[in-house]
Amino acid sequence: MRKKIILLCCIGLLYGVAYGQGKLVDSMIAWTIAHPAIDSQHLLTLHRISYRLSEKDVKKSFEYYEKVSALSDSVNFIYGKALAQINLGILLSNSANYHASNSAYFKAIDYAEACGSLRLKSVSLNNIGDNLKVLHDYEKSRKYTQEAIQINSQLKAWRGVAINYELLHECDLQEKLYPAAREDLVKGMPYALLSNDSYVLSIFYLGFGKLHAVNGHNDSAIFYFNKAIEQARQQDDLRNVQQVFLAQAEYLSNISSNKKIALLDSALQLATQTSFTQGIADVAQELASVWEEKKNNDSSLHFYRIYRKAADSLFSENNKRNVIIKESEWMIKRKELENTHLMELSQLQHQDLTIKNILLLVVFISLIFAIVIAFFIYKTSTAKKKRSEASLKQKIAEVQMQVLRTQMNPHFIFNSLNSIENFMMQNEKWLASDYLNKFTRLIRSILDSSFNELIPVAKDMESLQLYIDLQQLRFNNKFTYRTCITPSILTGDYKVPSLIIQPFVENAIEHGIAHSEKTDCFVAVSAELQNGFLLYTIEDNGIGRKQAAAYNFNNKRHHKSVGLTITADRVHIFNGSEKDAGDIVITDLHTPDNQPAGTRVQVKIKLL
Repeated sequence: MRKKIILLCCIGLLYGVAYGQGKLVDSMIAWTIAHPAIDSQHLLTLHRISYRLSEKDVKKSFEYYEKVSALSDSVNFIYGKALAQINLGILLSNSANYHASNSAYFKAIDYAEACGSLRLKSVSLNNIGDNLKVLHDYEKSRKYTQEAIQINSQLKAWRGVAINYELLHECDLQEKLYPAAREDLVKGMPYALLSNDSYVLSIFYLGFGKLHAVNGHNDSAIFYFNKAIEQARQQDDLRNVQQVFLAQAEYLSNISSNKKIALLDSALQLATQTSFTQGIADVAQELASVWEEKKNNDSSLHFYRIYRKAADSLFSENNKRNVIIKESEWMIKRKELENTHLMELSQLQHQDLTIKNILLLVVFISLIFAIVIAFFIYKTSTAKKKRSEASLKQKIAEVQMQVLRTQMNPHFIFNSLNSIENFMMQNEKWLASDYLNKFTRLIRSILDSSFNELIPVAKDMESLQLYIDLQQLRFNNKFTYRTCITPSILTGDYKVPSLIIQPFVENAIEHGIAHSEKTDCFVAVSAELQNGFLLYTIEDNGIGRKQAAAYNFNNKRHHKSVGLTITADRVHIFNGSEKDAGDIVITDLHTPDNQPAGTRVQVKIKLL
């Protein structure tokens, strides 16, 4: 249930900026009184009041749901109708009326599709999956959760994607499909890290802890359980901490009954502290079982009574909520009947309308028809625009994935391994060890950087230095490497895409230096701040582009390099500029007698 509320809160970010997420319910009510005009903001505020009251005051929450539903119908605000149905679904789910709750969510999906709100559709699909999981219909739960993943991925709503994968994990875990449960967590973990949300990370670490415990790896399980507690405490989320203690008692094997009791006592204390009735019931039931195994009937009976009291309280609360909802539904139906009678009376009164009124009606219908046509044209134009935007985003994603795949050049890896082999064959074990050590550090650095869109400049330069060291060993120190980086860039909070200039350095070495017969070859890299950009300069004194092209034509005629093209695309996408914006400038260097003297490349990266 908490996941549903949290997902719905994410929607609140779309419209909650104007009045603040931390506003109290009475402040929002006061605002609706001060702004009685029935517009989209008024309806959205009523919706926020309804879902904030959904776990505290069901009757008032239902009243505000009814207002949102009725007013949205009156002004045909389809987005508001979708929100109202989501609120109703949450209320019904809180009262354990899961089938009725799903009916409300399906209506919300219809409205969300009608108004083009993929966010509301993904929330409804996830909540349907959550209800089906409670009803043990795991296959259908997975089906709707997978649909939510597709939408959230399209929206780049990484937090939603992470929560979706965690729901799939719970389904697999309850069916004891442990390999599948682990696969779900592994798939979802990158999105959990992208969301950088303590709650999401906590439930993922809890899932990993359970799976390690199931496999008998207690040390690893305890490590992840502690990580889950650490993340939960960052937001003072005591309920999640309580869930971790309960999971340790349930899943850890070969722990003493006293240790299990200590964990359960801690969980019970937290559940009581947070008034978490369901948690009290779950923990008390476990404690009763443990004390029964220890043949301590008095303690077992004590905790069984606590369990029964909590379970009865939950049953009573659910019944109370259902009664409130049924009463409210009856009131709505009664109002609908009254409205029906009024409509019938109105129809009788209008039977004597004159020809003039009929003509007026024809004009009105024509006006409505014109509005429908205009609306259809608008929707068609909007849909075309969205398709264009989606195509652009897809292209960006494809370019980014190509970059990740080309960050480690297979030829470079092959050459590095050959160099290591050569050192070993020549009995130069120290050089082979040094090369292998640096090669391993570079691989690790590149893999670590691939999980982050941006990395500090200092860390990127460290990776570049490792790459240069390997190339110097490979080419037997044929060239020297010089750097001139403004100190404030290395110490400041400047970040760039990982290995953004490495392909230019590689190009300088492989095509400029490698074929040169000079004895004083060098590659120089400098960086400075310039008009809101970080300006990199990569310079070499190799054979130049013209001779390199001639060499490749004669010796590598079928070789096609796309590394620099992809890197250029990365720079333009990151800067948000066109291809001819001057982000990358390549200059051929010449001696005074016009002989090739190397190449200079200047790359501008936008400062964030």
